[in-house]
Amino acid sequence: MLQDWYEDSLTTWPELLDRQAETHEHRVFLSMDSQTITYGAFREQVDRVARGLLALGVQKGDVAAIFMTNSIDWVICQFAIYKIGAILLPLYSYYRESEMSYALTQAGVSVLIMQDQFLGKVDALAIARAAIPELDSAKAESFASKSIPSLRHVVRVGKGVDLQSRHDLDTVIARGATVAPQELIARQSQILPFDVMNIMYTSGTTGFPKGGMSMHVTNLVTTHQWSKLAGLGPDDVILCHVPLFTNFGGLYGAPLGMRNGARVVITEQFDAGHSLQLIESEGVTYIPGTPSMFQMMLDHPDIATRDLSSVRGGHVAGAPLTDATMRGILDVLGAHRIMQAWGLSECGGLSTVSTADDPREKRLTTVGKPLESVVLRIIDPETGTDVEPGAQGEILLGDTQPGSCVGKGYWNMPEKTREAIDRKGFFHTGDVGFLDDEGYLHITGRVDDMFTVGGFNIYPAEIERHLEEMPGVCEAHIVPVEDRRMGNLPAAWIVADPVGGPGAEAIADHVRTRMTSQKVPRRVFFCAAQDLPRTPVGKLRKKDLIRMTRERIDADPGAGLITKEEDAS
Repeated sequence: MLQDWYEDSLTTWPELLDRQAETHEHRVFLSMDSQTITYGAFREQVDRVARGLLALGVQKGDVAAIFMTNSIDWVICQFAIYKIGAILLPLYSYYRESEMSYALTQAGVSVLIMQDQFLGKVDALAIARAAIPELDSAKAESFASKSIPSLRHVVRVGKGVDLQSRHDLDTVIARGATVAPQELIARQSQILPFDVMNIMYTSGTTGFPKGGMSMHVTNLVTTHQWSKLAGLGPDDVILCHVPLFTNFGGLYGAPLGMRNGARVVITEQFDAGHSLQLIESEGVTYIPGTPSMFQMMLDHPDIATRDLSSVRGGHVAGAPLTDATMRGILDVLGAHRIMQAWGLSECGGLSTVSTADDPREKRLTTVGKPLESVVLRIIDPETGTDVEPGAQGEILLGDTQPGSCVGKGYWNMPEKTREAIDRKGFFHTGDVGFLDDEGYLHITGRVDDMFTVGGFNIYPAEIERHLEEMPGVCEAHIVPVEDRRMGNLPAAWIVADPVGGPGAEAIADHVRTRMTSQKVPRRVFFCAAQDLPRTPVGKLRKKDLIRMTRERIDADPGAGLITKEEDAS
């Protein structure tokens, strides 16, 4: 007998949209600034755009890219793509020419839906013109591109430059009026739960980004369980202030709201003060975000004057969470039902969770337990054998039901897919962690972040966690520094409280009294949070930080040194 969470998820997002539009027809689904749209009107608009895409000749399985910032139109285009069985490729709004060219070419994009400007200052059209020179010469009805051979149509959304090479979204909708509604119904009936719905590129901190393939069933399973654990329902108001081009915003924003008949408040970009204002004015009950987003809200001066009493929960993911930030979320924001999560976009986005039902200590120090849809293993990366509770190893994810956790691998990268998904169907995450005796998962680092000191394996996250327990330490990041005798030695980058933050010697002493000598930082660098290299969604670019460290030491060999380099054996 199938579990209810799986049986309910053996459908598709277009079918869920139709169901929710019938049930909540007159309820507001999305709001942004002064614009609102009900569930019923949203479905009507999605169907109009979907019929327009059919009129352009977009086929089931074609890849359609969106190059836009957060908006209601973004979500309408997202679901129109799903409605016709095409595959959505969200393009990061920070992409420049080389990144955009790579994504369009590697994914074989056939339709590009774009804005001309981002945030009133970024010339998105200039970036697209550089990647697709034919935008200045081709005709929309016979579009062809030597640089992007798969590309057949470019659609402009909103105000912008009239180019003969592009369709305007309103024109596409008008063309769709010639497509019979039955044709859209017939196309939608061909979509299966195990079809690919999204290609989500990794943030590309090293090497070429890989496009993880998500299925309808996988994302529906995850959002079903997530909704139940969070206690979400039609009376909730979800704040979507994370980018829609990420799995975080594109799945756990509007789609999560749709799953529950809830209202979703969208912002074009994250601004801590604006988010606090919206919590008060819109009665926000549920806040998703990264640790850095929550910390910026906690640090904002308006937090003392805003009415945050509507907030009851949310979820935090995307990067390690410090105890201080978690305590602020619970005690200052009042998000008592906050859930800390861990997962990958290649595996439904979220695979483990800690909830309000877990002991506070576990909520502060772990990423919780696996969802019912997940089989989680910890293996020795060298031998491939499972390790005992408490022992560190690589984290593997598997399905409890077909498609319940693991996606289909990487788009047009069969070798990378075989490297990631083994013959038994387990996804090798590259993350390092351990399960404690009660089954809670502790993340301790990345397989590729690990380095050796005198032959001993060092996992940076383990040291970072101890340092972030220190009063006055806001962030800690450990990187290796090459050493002739020991191979490597640890160096720490510290974001400290400007008032009362610890000094370099105190940093080293804190580690020395709690951990083995191999883990004691030999150099300490202090910096501001904004000076650390990060991705647009707030993740640290560790490889860039290692390069920064090396460049600083090359310029000054004594930079950051706090102790005499001694044998750590």
